[in-house]
Amino acid sequence: MMIEPRIDVATMRRALSTAEAVMALNPPESPMTEGYRLFRVSGGDVAWLDLPANSGAYAVFGSHPRCDMKFASGDDVCVRHLVATCCNLPDGGFGLRLMDLQTSIPFFVDDDVPRRSIVVSGPLLVRIGKHVVGGLPVGPRASSRVLEVSSCGMSEPPRGLESVAGKAVSEGAAPPAATEGITTSHRFARGEISHITSVRPVSHIEEMVAPRAKSGYVRLTLQSSERSAAVELPQQALDDGVLLGRADNCLDRGLRAVLSTHISRTHLLLLRDGAEIMALDLCSTNGTRFAGQKVRRVMVPAEGLALTLGPELTLIWHPQT
Repeated sequence: MMIEPRIDVATMRRALSTAEAVMALNPPESPMTEGYRLFRVSGGDVAWLDLPANSGAYAVFGSHPRCDMKFASGDDVCVRHLVATCCNLPDGGFGLRLMDLQTSIPFFVDDDVPRRSIVVSGPLLVRIGKHVVGGLPVGPRASSRVLEVSSCGMSEPPRGLESVAGKAVSEGAAPPAATEGITTSHRFARGEISHITSVRPVSHIEEMVAPRAKSGYVRLTLQSSERSAAVELPQQALDDGVLLGRADNCLDRGLRAVLSTHISRTHLLLLRDGAEIMALDLCSTNGTRFAGQKVRRVMVPAEGLALTLGPELTLIWHPQT
């Protein structure tokens, strides 16, 4: 049975053309800045933002009014649903990483394979619920036609390129699952080939928590005025992303018992990118503070740090030994 709601390729093609037409009238402020122009199309409504490649910037998608890219409230999108960030590729270029925040609703490209976390080089177009989300690379190394109106939409890639595009799911059959580490090729627009690699989703790491600290693990403590809880987790979990917050899909192991309603359901994402570990505030209602200043993104040093989540909860990242 096909997963609903189902947006077909023709609808995605029209959404892409609509977004490109609108964005062509609003070019990036700095054409020499590399990154991605992200967009969301919901019916006839188009929203977009520019995500620089080398600034540590990221964008949160969801129905919460504080999200960077907002959807209308509904049962097809969660309050905080996706995170998008630029990443470095092995060939020295830049790509886009799109991560589902452990929601019950996956996203899809031009097939019926549910995705949770992907890295893409080139343009990207996905459907999520009744919405279309995409990203077009911009900057000197991007195609000069990025913001031209395109009617070519999506089609099968040239013969010889591995692809799941166009493989239909037969009636009554379950959709195939995305295989981690497998790269597929897709043509979304302008004749340019995009390569999409499925990677591990944001972690459910309950089974990965070690009984005691050892090499390759990090230690976190959440502390309120009345109670505290600590947890140790493997550094490899940070490559996938670890969620902190009140929602059931966030890390528990006693941590959620410390949280009050001042903490958002998905409040903070801990993510390692190469040698850097980042704490990313997910457009939380009451914010995240470092040294008394409200912050959106903080680099976590090896010597540790303390963050304030909401008005009074302290997150302690212990020094690594």
